[in-house]
Formats: sequence, structure tokens, C-alpha cells
Amino acid sequence: MATNFSTSNVKQTVVERFFEGIHSVSEQWAQAYDYRRNDIADLRLSPISGVSEIGQWDPNSDLPVQELEALTPQSVAYTSYGVQVRVNKYDAKDVPESTTVLPQRIGTAVASTYSKRAATVLNNAFSTATTSYDGLALCATNHTVKGGSTRSNKLTTALDASAIMAGIALFRKWVDYQGLKFDVVAMGGFYLVVPPDLEEAAGQAIGSAVTNDQMQLNMAGSYGIDTIVWNQLTDTNNYFLVSKAMSPLIFWERSAPDLQIDIDEDSKAGKYSVDFAIAPAVNAIPDGIVGYEVA
Repeated sequence: MATNFSTSNVKQTVVERFFEGIHSVSEQWAQAYDYRRNDIADLRLSPISGVSEIGQWDPNSDLPVQELEALTPQSVAYTSYGVQVRVNKYDAKDVPESTTVLPQRIGTAVASTYSKRAATVLNNAFSTATTSYDGLALCATNHTVKGGSTRSNKLTTALDASAIMAGIALFRKWVDYQGLKFDVVAMGGFYLVVPPDLEEAAGQAIGSAVTNDQMQLNMAGSYGIDTIVWNQLTDTNNYFLVSKAMSPLIFWERSAPDLQIDIDEDSKAGKYSVDFAIAPAVNAIPDGIVGYEVA
């Protein structure tokens, strides 16, 4: 998270406290996102659907022409956030620590807002509040494929080693919109994103060398899977496997947190102001994620 500062007569400790507040909230979730910092008014995600299978070519003739087929682009609008906290001049004198504790609290609130907003994408991953190119939920069993078939990136099994392997199997056989197969597993590792309630189950699923008392090898732990425990996920049973190489999760930081601290000319109160602009979104195509909606 980048940060801008505009300060007047502010001690270095105030700035340090603000950073302490920001880093008191885990930013581990950002690893699973395609983090954008585009300085533009409107972020447009162009879902190029891919190129269909390449056929044979006679070198004595022109190359076959294949028109670029792009699906409907998705437009992402950012939301601005901001607050100003005022501290009475004599309150600051009577309780001097308030002038350093307050920036820390503001930093914590900023980081918490980032985390909460980013989580809305996964909290709505199984509903049309978060949609892919075909108008379906990000994680669905019937994403459309050109020609009439479908593809699934949704499972419903509770978290264990077998469930992880079922997700790996989907990634192994993934097809794009054009129907071409590609192996997401071969592209790199994964993030296992879970709520706190599933932290133990996640450790057992991918952290154990064996699966049972028969000492069978636990294959689920061999795919470079890192666990992200996220306290902003609202469903205690749902979880996600996200590709490290091609995450469809987008987080756009349109404007980094801008902290300003000055004195009101009339009241002499200290003014602590911060604002930023962000937007969570999903890529137009659902490649790179498997969601588990567990009843």
C-alpha cells in the first residue's frame, strides 16, 4: 500500500505511528490479488477470450485469418473514502499521547477498510453480485464456452486433502472460453484462502506429509500451496484456491492514502485528515480460481 503525506509541524513519530497502524492489519490478502495502481478515471478490463485452435497451413498460400474475438469489457469504478478527526487544543495538551495514538488508529482504520472492501469479491463469489463475462457468479458450475459447452470452477466439498485434490484436478483440465485446454497447475503454485474457522483444517489438508494411519502420501501438500487466513471472509465454511500465476481477483488502488495534519486557524484544533480511492473487482474471465461453497 503506497502512502502520500502532506504535513505541517508534525513530528516524525506521528508519521511512524500512522505506518504502525497500517501494518497492524494483515495485508497478506493482497498476495492473492492482481493489485493495480492505474492512475486513470475508469479501469476497463478487456476479456480477450483467447485464440481458437490453430489449424494446418499451406505455406504456398496466405495464413488463415482469425478475427480477434473479445467478450464484453468490464468497467470498474472506484469509490472515494475519507475522514477528518479533530482534536481540541487543550485535550491534546492534557493528554499528549493522543496526538501520536490517533494517527496509529487512523492507519489501522485505513488498512482495515482496504481489507474489508477487498474481501467483498470473495464474499460474493457465489452470487451474481460478483459476475464474470457471462453474467454468472465468479465461481460457478456452468461458465459458458464457445460452441455451447460449459466449464466449472466451483466445488462444494468441505476442506480436507481430498477437496484440495479435486480443485487441483479442475485446474489440470481447465479450458478457456475458446475450449482450449491448459494446465493451470503447471503455471505455478496456489493460495488457499480461508476464514479463521478453517485455519486448522487448512493446516491438516496441506501441512501433513501423510493422509491417514496407513501412512499414505498426502499429495495435496506438494503443489506449492500457501495459506492465507482472512478474518474478513464472512462465511465460515467457504474457501478458495487461487492461482499465483493468473488470479482473476482485482484490487485497484486509484489513489493511495493521503494523510494531512494541520491546525485549524480559528479553533486551534488539530486536524487529522486522510482520504483514498479504491475498488475491488474480478477479471472478466474466471480463469485461475476454484471456489468451494460448502453448505
